[in-house]
Amino acid sequence: MEFSQTMTETGDSLTPRNSAILVAGAIAAQVIGGLVPQMSPFVIAGVMDGLSLSERDAGFIAFAEFLALAVTAMAIAPILPQFSYRRVGLVAAALVLVAQSASIFSVSLGWLAVLRVLAGVGEGTLYAVSLSIVASHCRNPDKVYGYFQVIWALGSVALFAIGGQLTAAFAHRGILALIAGVTLILAPLLLLIPDDRAKSGYRAEADTAQAPPLLGVMTFGAIVLYLTASAAIYAFSAPLGERAGAGLDTTAVGYVLTVASLVGLAGAGAATALNVRWGRAIPISGFCAGFALVVLALCLWRNPTVYVAALVASVVIYYFSIPYLFGLAAALDRNGRWAAAAGSAYLLGFAAGPLVAGSVIGAAGYAGLAGVCVVITAAAWGLAMIVIRQGRGTAAASIEVPG
Repeated sequence: MEFSQTMTETGDSLTPRNSAILVAGAIAAQVIGGLVPQMSPFVIAGVMDGLSLSERDAGFIAFAEFLALAVTAMAIAPILPQFSYRRVGLVAAALVLVAQSASIFSVSLGWLAVLRVLAGVGEGTLYAVSLSIVASHCRNPDKVYGYFQVIWALGSVALFAIGGQLTAAFAHRGILALIAGVTLILAPLLLLIPDDRAKSGYRAEADTAQAPPLLGVMTFGAIVLYLTASAAIYAFSAPLGERAGAGLDTTAVGYVLTVASLVGLAGAGAATALNVRWGRAIPISGFCAGFALVVLALCLWRNPTVYVAALVASVVIYYFSIPYLFGLAAALDRNGRWAAAAGSAYLLGFAAGPLVAGSVIGAAGYAGLAGVCVVITAAAWGLAMIVIRQGRGTAAASIEVPG
């Protein structure tokens, strides 16, 4: 059975009862929940400088927080429909703000790890809330997830420039203070999230059917693998610039990422405009192949110009890829549970990425990191293609949409 046309029409992406106000609240939850992974190059570089840690130890700190994000999102996904999105989001934001603020003044590696785990619990909850709201309330989740990436690209233009300077000047305290400040500014927007998890009025009964659980598990695995490879490269983009021959410090890397985010609007815009017009197989195949080439360039070619070009390309590909991965999960269950689980998969990949990268770099250098990331990306692509092919015959509706 093919994907319901109501899920692919190019008209208004929102149900009449849930306007752009709902999406604004969902975006606030998304940004607060995903801000640390987004700024992870500076968090890792700041912790390395401020606490004199090795790549392995800094990667472990990031892993601990990202694992807390992922486990929390995974645990809350099945039960989230039973609670008020707004209340859950506000409690989670309060926890994040307290943990972020306390982290600024931490001088102990052990206490910093504990505080980062507590922050991760709140962040994971908010991330799951943001994705579940879109999957259950919006007619075209892929398109709204594209809007998420546009906001990320625009916001990161300022955040990367400021984050690079604060990290260079104040190490981990500077970047953590920036994250806490952004959290405080965005927290009031969570009041725009609905107090109840209302049913979407546009869904037909057939659209609410779920795909077989195996497809959900495979989609989860594909997202984890792709994000592991992506986070492994992204989290160490600053050390790559400094230590792989480009000779760029964190301030310079911050400016490169600022430019990359601005150019990355092309990726987010393309995903939003293209949507599922060509289905999902073609876009997913394209960004997997492109990312593999970027990995090889970043890790193997020690040239500042190539580094900058490849880093910019990696950000464009990232912003293009995420809406399709989240949309693939949202198509499995229109109640939003697999979409919330996709947030867990995303965060689990981000948790594993720095740890994998630190371990591989320590054992086999950047060449080893390139090989591992290419293999992981190929495995993610394979799983996604199986889900798309098998999804065409499910009762839930097709995962792939014909052009």
